[in-house]
Amino acid sequence: MNNIEEDTEAAFKRLQAVIPQVKQAYEEAIGQIFSDLNSSDLESCASILEEHESTSLDTEQIIHSTRRLMTKIVLDVNQCFFSGNDVETKLTTLEMLKEQFAAHEGKNWNFNCLSPEELTRPLRMHNLNLSITFMEQQLKKQEKELEIAMAKSIKNRQLIHDVHAERVKVGCMMKQQLAEYQAIKPQLMEMERLINDSYVQEEM
Repeated sequence: MNNIEEDTEAAFKRLQAVIPQVKQAYEEAIGQIFSDLNSSDLESCASILEEHESTSLDTEQIIHSTRRLMTKIVLDVNQCFFSGNDVETKLTTLEMLKEQFAAHEGKNWNFNCLSPEELTRPLRMHNLNLSITFMEQQLKKQEKELEIAMAKSIKNRQLIHDVHAERVKVGCMMKQQLAEYQAIKPQLMEMERLINDSYVQEEM
């Protein structure tokens, strides 16, 4: 381990002392969240209950229990926040950065005296260009998909046209065959009658 690593590790351990202070500040602030709860907040409820059910409501005890329970819940949530987000490490790292760049504290980095809008204009223009490029790519993709869909549509349209033409052709052929059958139907019936008569005579 070189000197830089040793110094960094030593600074990290030293600055970890800030963690208990931060936690204590959070706990003290949480302890005050529900301090404004007062038994007077329940006076109307107590009056209604006493009037209709002849029951006396211990508002002081209820407020005390509620304040204690709500404070415990928020403290538990705060503890989960610290544990689940590695807050201790992040706070220590932040303290190290603050210490490392303490010499630059209070410096005016806006040396051009530009407004926030002017300072962020290059970034916003870059993002706008990215958005335009993305939209152009999407349009090209949609044009390609539309071209493919049009080709399929034309192919399906031709197929439907061919099927319709074939149906018309078959329909015409059936009508023609039916007409021919109707034309020779008397002759067929006459032939059938002659055959039947001939068969009857042979039987006699």
